[in-house]
Amino acid sequence: MPNGPAPPLGTPQAPVTVVPGAGWLQLAMQAVTTVGVPTVFAGVLLWFVLTRLGDTLAAIKQNEEDRVRIMAAMQDTIIAALDRQTDRFEKVMRENIDANRAIADRMERRGRAAGGGSD
Repeated sequence: MPNGPAPPLGTPQAPVTVVPGAGWLQLAMQAVTTVGVPTVFAGVLLWFVLTRLGDTLAAIKQNEEDRVRIMAAMQDTIIAALDRQTDRFEKVMRENIDANRAIADRMERRGRAAGGGSD
């Protein structure tokens, strides 16, 4: 080390002084040098959790609630459309069956009329 050997653990250290205009980088380097990288990272993570994570979780919760409302509305719309489509399909099928019966009746009458009514 440039300043000589590190003092033994438990030795009081000089307080960290911030010189106005010295910049955040010097303060960060001094913090890393004083307490170590893991402690600084833990501090930054703690700061993030305490200040930023709450807002992020609230935004996620709000987005999830909005998504659930949208999905429910879409589901209701799709079910209503499928019900209308089913009703129309059933109506068309009934009309088709009735039309086919009418055609079959006409064909049968023509056949009887052409055949002279003998079966």
